[in-house]
Amino acid sequence: MSEFDEVHKPGVFLCRRPVKDACPLIFDIPRSGREYPNWFRSPAAFNDVRRNVSMYVEALYEDVPEEGATWLFACFPNTLIDANRNEKDVDAALIAGASEGQFSPSDRSLRGVGLIPKFCGDGSVPLQGAPMSMDDLERRLNDFYWPYHNELSANIARLKNEFGRVYHISCHSMAGRGNKAMKDAGQARSDFDIGDGNGKTCGPDFVEAVKECLSDFGYDVTVNRHFAGAECIHKHASVENGIESLQIEVNRSLYMVEETFEKKPAFDRVKSHLGALARELAQFANDKV
Repeated sequence: MSEFDEVHKPGVFLCRRPVKDACPLIFDIPRSGREYPNWFRSPAAFNDVRRNVSMYVEALYEDVPEEGATWLFACFPNTLIDANRNEKDVDAALIAGASEGQFSPSDRSLRGVGLIPKFCGDGSVPLQGAPMSMDDLERRLNDFYWPYHNELSANIARLKNEFGRVYHISCHSMAGRGNKAMKDAGQARSDFDIGDGNGKTCGPDFVEAVKECLSDFGYDVTVNRHFAGAECIHKHASVENGIESLQIEVNRSLYMVEETFEKKPAFDRVKSHLGALARELAQFANDKV
């Protein structure tokens, strides 16, 4: 078993960095946290609140430090604040006293899945009973969102300084079918969907390496079909400077019962395949430097 250094900011992030045989590869898991601060409140039933979390993704990828890759996990839930959204991607109607032009809401936030989610459960259950205060929004940004992104930035910079290049994967899970707040509501989804910002956040060889490995295991793999990638890859990618980022969505129905949140017997198989993916990508990254 490889040794790794661990950096832990309780309730915010956990980072594991290999001590030796490290490679220029980092996996970040921004939407799978389940540590709710004691002041978090929602009128929604807890099962609806937690249905929006990318459940167990950190466990699926927990072996990647064994392959020399850095592993970074956001401990807080995306229902508190979504680290995969831009800091300005806010529906002003959710914030008491928001001024005109203060935010830049995207289609996502207007559908209720922005920085501060409006809905949970099946995509129609209100997450908040009333608009939150500006102070509450600032607390979520300053105490959770920015510390996570700053840690991701610091690790990317560390690897870039050491190796000259960095390959970054943002790890997510998606429901087996789109919920009511999604553009693909009710539609069945592929096993894995790779997002490269429609060609903006990494080179095609990085995408192909991921797709080929997962396809060889027999999975149905698509590219930019369901999710082309959001803030975690757009904020940190800099292809011209040797920082390439892509997003991987794994279909939750492969490894868990979505209605009960129970892991399926297939969980360990999917986990072993993602460990093998990390091994393949570590070799890919090492070959590039």
